[in-house]
Amino acid sequence: MVSVELLDIVAPAIVAGFMIASIHGPLGIEVLRRGIIFIDLAIAQIACLFVVLVDLFTHEGSWALRQLVAIGAALLAAWFFRTVEKILPKEQEAIIGVCFVLAASGVLLALANHPHGGEAMQDILSGQLLFVSWSDIFAFAPLYVVAVLLWFSWPRMRTGAWFFAIFAVVVTASVQLIGLYVVFASLILPALAVNKISTGRARRSMLCGWFAIVVGIGASVWSDLPAGPLLVFVYAATAILLRGIGRMAGQRVS
Repeated sequence: MVSVELLDIVAPAIVAGFMIASIHGPLGIEVLRRGIIFIDLAIAQIACLFVVLVDLFTHEGSWALRQLVAIGAALLAAWFFRTVEKILPKEQEAIIGVCFVLAASGVLLALANHPHGGEAMQDILSGQLLFVSWSDIFAFAPLYVVAVLLWFSWPRMRTGAWFFAIFAVVVTASVQLIGLYVVFASLILPALAVNKISTGRARRSMLCGWFAIVVGIGASVWSDLPAGPLLVFVYAATAILLRGIGRMAGQRVS
C-alpha cells in the first residue's frame, strides 16, 4: 500500500512530468524537423548561466527576478539563433554547439568558488524532479497550459520567430523542474520514436513522454536512484521500443 508521504513526493513529480511531456513531444518533432538538435541544451544552459549569476550577485534573489532574467536571456538567445538560421543556415548547428559550450563553461567558472557549487551543478544537469512541490506546479502550470493551447490552436507558433520564442520560454521553465539532461531526452527521444510515423506524431510523442515519466519515477522510487539519470535511460528505452513496434507493424502491413 502506498504511503501518504510517498504519494506527496510522487504525485507532484508525475504531474510536472506530464505537463512537460505534453509540450516537449510536439516541440521535439519540430526541433528534429529543423535539424537543430542541440538548441534546447544551448538555450537552457544560457538561461541557467544567468540564473546562477543572479543568485551570486543578489544572494539568492527572488523567484520572480530569477524567472524574469532566465526568460529574458532565453529569448535573447532564441532571437540570436533565429537570426543565425536566416543568415548562416549551414553553420547554425555548429554555432548552437559553441554557444552551449560557452554557457556551460561560464556556469562552471561562476560556481568554481561557491561552497555548494557541485550540488548546484548537479541540480542544473540532472534536476530534482522528486523534490518538485505543488507550489512549483501551480507556478509553472499556466505557462505549459498556454504553450499547449497556442501550439495546437495557432499553427503560426510552429514557424519562424514564434517557434523560437515559445521554445525558449518552455525550455527555461522545464530545466528548472527536471534538469538539462532530461529536458534534452524528453524533447529528442519521443520525436525520434515517432519520426517514421506519418500521422498522429504529436499525440504519440506525448504518450511516449507520459509513459517514460511514470516508469522512470516508479523505477527511481523503487531503486532509490536519482530520477533524472534514470529518466534519460527510460526515455531512450521507450523510444527504441516504439521504433521497434512501428517497424514490425510496417513490415506486417507491407
